[in-house]
Amino acid sequence: MACKWPSRAPAYSASITAKLSPSISFTFHVSPSKRHRLTTVSIHSSNSFSSLISSRRSPDSGVKIRKSTNAIGCSASNQKKSQSINFKTLFGKKYLWRRILFASTKVRSIILLNAITVVYASNIPVVKEVEAITDPASFTVVRFVVSAIPFLPFALQSWDDARIRNAGIELGVWVSLGYLTQALGLLTSDAGRASFISMFTVIVVPLLDGMLGAIIPAYTWFGALMSIVGVAMLESSGSPPCIGDLLNFLSAVFFGVHMLRTEHISRSTDKKNFLALLGYEVCVIAISSTIWYFLGGWFGDVQTCDPSSWTWEMIWHWLAVFPWIPALYTGIFSTGLCLWIEMAAMRDVSATETAIIYGLEPVWGAGFAWFLLGERWGAAGWVGASLVLENSFRWPLTNMQNQKNMFL
Repeated sequence: MACKWPSRAPAYSASITAKLSPSISFTFHVSPSKRHRLTTVSIHSSNSFSSLISSRRSPDSGVKIRKSTNAIGCSASNQKKSQSINFKTLFGKKYLWRRILFASTKVRSIILLNAITVVYASNIPVVKEVEAITDPASFTVVRFVVSAIPFLPFALQSWDDARIRNAGIELGVWVSLGYLTQALGLLTSDAGRASFISMFTVIVVPLLDGMLGAIIPAYTWFGALMSIVGVAMLESSGSPPCIGDLLNFLSAVFFGVHMLRTEHISRSTDKKNFLALLGYEVCVIAISSTIWYFLGGWFGDVQTCDPSSWTWEMIWHWLAVFPWIPALYTGIFSTGLCLWIEMAAMRDVSATETAIIYGLEPVWGAGFAWFLLGERWGAAGWVGASLVLENSFRWPLTNMQNQKNMFL
């Protein structure tokens, strides 16, 4: 059944319902245009059947109406979706600040390396304070044994992998030399000055890299010279120079070699083997510190280092007075956790860039020594520290700018 309207019919703004008979009803929905449409015809008869009939004047009119309706629906849907995306972007799982800070793995690695510089810097005054109340050799043994325990199962699990085992042992040897010389140097050196001397790693790393074949620009040598002048001025401030300063410098050299080797090994090792690699490394550190402890007892005539002189009463007393909280902090956080983060981050950040980031460690270390230990410098010390910091950051920035200009 179809019904047509004249082409000049007036436009209606509302629905019209016409009752033609008690059993037949027509419902019209008139569009604002001149073409009108009968959308529904409902017929009721005594047989109680119903049918739906759609009638249109032109086949195109229905298509246009449908397209218009679909366009309006899509527009509303897109607007709702846009609002939803904006809401999730700002307040959902992917926050705007997270996308900025963690735009790439290298940015994330740089942030992590900056974070562990604070932990490394706090390590120096903690060790300095502990050595005043306990034997540094025994404290070092406990510290590194504590750091090795969580990673020991991973090392044993990958014992058959000779490459991982040898790489971990090599890294352990270098970092053991760094830690041991640092602990010995802190016996006679100020914690704040030791922290600044340790920043020589910033210069040692690129110099060693150059010795291995990299080209060292002239301004790098100038920066190294200015850093030496700054350290000399730093030496003239506070307590007089001592053998501990030389040991701290050797510690910076050993840590620099460890950093270069960590970059090479971490980039050639699968991430799933990092825990095993780190397990071998910290186990070597723990073993070397234990050997150093007993050698000191046998050749240094130190009774507490001689196991034959131990008694149960001495052991219980030692366990009661030992500074366990600093040992747990330096073992778990400033050793195990920091080495793990460093190894993972150096897959994306080079050793030279890592050394530059670690240049901030003396700033934090001097701050901890200032507030916690009460160490003070003279005017020459501040000038020397400024020279060391300035040259540690100027030459890498100049190098980056020169590399950028090469590609322009």
